[in-house]
Amino acid sequence: MEGKRLTPRAADGTELVMPQLIVPAYFHPASHPAEWAWLAEHAAQVRLVVLNLANGPGTRPDAAVFPALDLLHSAGVAVAGYVDTNYGQVPAQDALADLGRHLDWYKVAGVFFDRAAAAAEQAGYYAGLARQARHMGALVVALNHGTHPDEAYAEHADLLGTFEGPWSSYLDLAVPRWARSRPAGQFYHLPHSVPAESFRDALWLAARRNAGCAYVTDNGGANPWDRLPAGEFYQQPR
Repeated sequence: MEGKRLTPRAADGTELVMPQLIVPAYFHPASHPAEWAWLAEHAAQVRLVVLNLANGPGTRPDAAVFPALDLLHSAGVAVAGYVDTNYGQVPAQDALADLGRHLDWYKVAGVFFDRAAAAAEQAGYYAGLARQARHMGALVVALNHGTHPDEAYAEHADLLGTFEGPWSSYLDLAVPRWARSRPAGQFYHLPHSVPAESFRDALWLAARRNAGCAYVTDNGGANPWDRLPAGEFYQQPR
């Protein structure tokens, strides 16, 4: 997992800012302890790690998770609890109950609302979720749309996931003007099925597309997030 340093550059050779990592860690610490340790060791590169044990927090606290979370917390890595919203179809009280379990059991710093809707008509639902999440103690609110949503969502979330998909689709991603005019740190991209030799290109594209955070993986299939990328991975330029 230690690899060459990947430094994206603009066409004129100017060094672009290396995207920070937002890691959808959909792999259990008990079965992948070395990968969770890697995240703690590279805390300076990590903006957020998403804890997803059972498409949410599960039905009871999992003691096997605590040692890995202790490592991340000690290293200063923010952890967000995974909450599925099913594009606005999950009742708000149910989504917030999942967040409450994450907060109570695992002391997460924030929430990762997955399968977030993108249409303007549903922005109010997510505005309410974000408001209540902060009231409950979430310091970071991420909405994972997987596509560029209506601009209204940007008023309610700290992080907007505006791409999730395969490398072949990422090559053709168009970024609306409003998303280029806001701070890069508000956006992240999640391209998967990326050939190892194209990792540098993927990071370069994320930086060029005003995404201050990204996670690039060679993994694919039904769950591209069930391990860290193989082979060449990220290192902070020195």
